[in-house]
Amino acid sequence: MKLFRGFKGKYFSLAAILACSAGVSLDAIELQVKNYSVSQNFASEKEEKTEEELLDSIQVVADIERKKSYEQSSLRTLKQKSHTVDSVGVITSDEIELKGFGSVIEALNSIAGVSSTANGGYGQSSSLYLRGFDAKHTLVLIDGVRINDVSGLSGAQMELIDLYGIDRIEIAKGAQSGVWGSDASSGVINIITKSKKQGYEGDVLAEYGSNGWQKYAGSFGYANEIFDLSLSLLSINTNGISAAAPKKGDIRYGKRDLGLETDGFSNTILHLKGGVNISEQDRLEFFIRNGKAKNHFDGGAGIDAKDYDNLYWYINTIRTSLYSLGYIGSYEKHKIDIKLNHSIFKRSFYGGYIGKTYEAYVSDELSYIDDSSFLLGFGYLKDEVKLSGGTKFPNDSQSDKYIFAVNSNKLDDFTVSQSLRFDIRDTFKDKLTFKVGIKYNFYEDFFVSASYKTGFLAPNLYQQNYGATDVLKAEESRGYEASIGGKYFLVTYFDQQIKNAIEYGGSWPFDYYYNIEGKSSHKGIEASIRQQFFDSFLGELSYTYLDAKNADGNRLARRPQNRFAGSLLWFVNNSLYMNLKGSYTGSRYDDINGVQTGKYFLADYSANYDFNKHLSLYIKVHNIFDKYYQEVDGYGTLGRSFYIGMRNNF
Repeated sequence: MKLFRGFKGKYFSLAAILACSAGVSLDAIELQVKNYSVSQNFASEKEEKTEEELLDSIQVVADIERKKSYEQSSLRTLKQKSHTVDSVGVITSDEIELKGFGSVIEALNSIAGVSSTANGGYGQSSSLYLRGFDAKHTLVLIDGVRINDVSGLSGAQMELIDLYGIDRIEIAKGAQSGVWGSDASSGVINIITKSKKQGYEGDVLAEYGSNGWQKYAGSFGYANEIFDLSLSLLSINTNGISAAAPKKGDIRYGKRDLGLETDGFSNTILHLKGGVNISEQDRLEFFIRNGKAKNHFDGGAGIDAKDYDNLYWYINTIRTSLYSLGYIGSYEKHKIDIKLNHSIFKRSFYGGYIGKTYEAYVSDELSYIDDSSFLLGFGYLKDEVKLSGGTKFPNDSQSDKYIFAVNSNKLDDFTVSQSLRFDIRDTFKDKLTFKVGIKYNFYEDFFVSASYKTGFLAPNLYQQNYGATDVLKAEESRGYEASIGGKYFLVTYFDQQIKNAIEYGGSWPFDYYYNIEGKSSHKGIEASIRQQFFDSFLGELSYTYLDAKNADGNRLARRPQNRFAGSLLWFVNNSLYMNLKGSYTGSRYDDINGVQTGKYFLADYSANYDFNKHLSLYIKVHNIFDKYYQEVDGYGTLGRSFYIGMRNNF
């Protein structure tokens, strides 16, 4: 096969890594396996364990499955997965570690229905497509706090979120406006950070790699019956690669060593999280997260630009601050949740951007009969843009008052769910959105489900102030999905349409935003399967077929029509595991000139060795076969890259 041509020379380094990893396992002393259990009692144990008490690979997989079915209260409507009719994906911290994911985007790309593109390498602007929808249609949260940057048009800056300290990532697909309002017309992604268990806990991490990659992280926490507190700090620095690369058609296309200036990236994140248990029924909790990132970028697709040519344009400093204060109370059959959230976004380039989001909400969940609940909530949301491209908007804020209700019933083998939300907006028409769904379990782990959902996306402040027409309206969406699945597999068909899609047109200085006539369509199939075999192997495979077209019937750009992602995890022994993962991106076209940017296969390798219950060493190899590809025409991607790291917990 052409894919393996030249293996003897070009891929000798890969063969050496695999041989060394396997060699370690042959002589390894049977040391204790790292505890991957999500059980709080297991996690808090500090005493030595005998060999008979060690977790084997079967138990590790079982622990992952338990965590995947955890109560998803942070997404308001997601309870035990067996109690929800939504198409839900969960990525656990165990999976992140076992599979050697390098970024949040990489982890999300392992889920059916998700794809992404990036304008270059480390830290460059990225676009995440959930079921083919633009990133602005997906609401992203960290511990329930919104991180969609209201001063821009690209949703959340996913490239700035590191995997360190993440407990799990929840993905709810399809329109979720019936609970979350605007920004959630294609789904919700909630990133939940770790909370410390009883006693003292801490860990440190150091990682080095290609392109001058350096990553240092550490956390420390303490918890008792009265309070808990954890502090973590992350620092990343890399020389990076050139953000720009020769466009397809350029005679230099396909070559990496062209002497272009590298575009570096740095990122620092401070995260403080804690709570106080006032009583057995009452708890106060908070978190503060501050991030400062700096990325160097280029002059555009295929245009290399030197930083010193114009520091004003080619270096971007990004600051993100998240704050949350909350109260949780349990009284008989009621669960009260009160939250005050605040997000601040600042970007330095093009004269500067400053956006702010404020949210306050109260909800009461009533468990009125067995396996049935009714959730009622209301809140206030305000967006502000204080600076955009160095200027101030005439209209710099908009607010939304909302009320929502969710009812869920599990009656024998049937689960039914309904949600309804009413938004009172000060700049656009009020909106009523809903979703309804039903699920039937044939057996304990085999089910069919169906749901119908509506959503909307209101024009943001940038669109309203930048040449918008007087009749600019909110986007409206509606659609359905049907699934059949079990414990280890899931197949879903989805069909969702958007009316009044907001588009950008014209040319400067007469450019503007307007609503498109007609409906755009997003439909397709998602399939995933996971299976453990021979006790020591865990295999996973996901597939997405996407048919995403605009109102004129043309395929939407930068979304692959077919995409596969899979992994094979090998538990060599109680001290060593290795993972091989790969992805195939099918036909995909760039939106500028119709250039084909798909039809390529990528493979990654990772291995982890536990010296003891505290210390472990890992290696990662990205893009094993050094495949040359571009996600966006004229922007670079990483070639074969190596990383080595060490973790120590105490």
